[in-house]
Amino acid sequence: MQVCKSINFITRTNTCQINDAEPVGNKDELLKSVGKSFVAVSSLQKELAGSCKGHDCKVSEICIPQSPNYTCVPLSDVFAERRTRKGFLVSQFKETGQSTPFNCQNGYVCKAGAGVDGIKELNNMFHTEDELEPFWWVNLGQVYTVQKVVSTNRMDAYGGRLTKMLIHVGTNLDTSQMELCGQFIGPAVTGQVIVIPCNTLPEGQIVKLTSVNTASEVFHLAEVEVYGV
Repeated sequence: MQVCKSINFITRTNTCQINDAEPVGNKDELLKSVGKSFVAVSSLQKELAGSCKGHDCKVSEICIPQSPNYTCVPLSDVFAERRTRKGFLVSQFKETGQSTPFNCQNGYVCKAGAGVDGIKELNNMFHTEDELEPFWWVNLGQVYTVQKVVSTNRMDAYGGRLTKMLIHVGTNLDTSQMELCGQFIGPAVTGQVIVIPCNTLPEGQIVKLTSVNTASEVFHLAEVEVYGV
């Protein structure tokens, strides 16, 4: 993209932004500021572009490497195609994990896998210990373009424990290397179905849900459904 002159990394939301101007100041290295990091595209090695090195695509087009040449595609077409592809459920019965285990009592199921087992019942959920930022994750098994994440809150009681939730997508569990899909600002209610669209259409095989709290709290959801292509 010729319009891309610099890239911002926003530490608060763990997202990147493309700018149409160089960062102010030194263009030859990473520039740091409060809450953000800037890098000039002109400082990146041109070899990273592969066959798109030196392309003549228009400002409104994106260069698609196709060895040994490249193709210029209108940027609007790229996003339109990705948004119109019908997503399907890609998370059910996949590998899962959570930040801390929880020992359930009285016939409750509280293991990480309960989040993707397709069972939406009062006594079935993933459940962590009390933490400031407890999290749960699912490995989709391969890289998908994630379109939305649908979460069903705990169904028997205590739904209000969920006050803020962040959803990240990436290739590993390091949040700093993942892209923010979206967030939920509550408090939630018991049994609430929370639909978070991923407007930036992040790509990855790990989807991580984090409950953000001002004091230590448990994190529990009855089901998490990830839709992607």
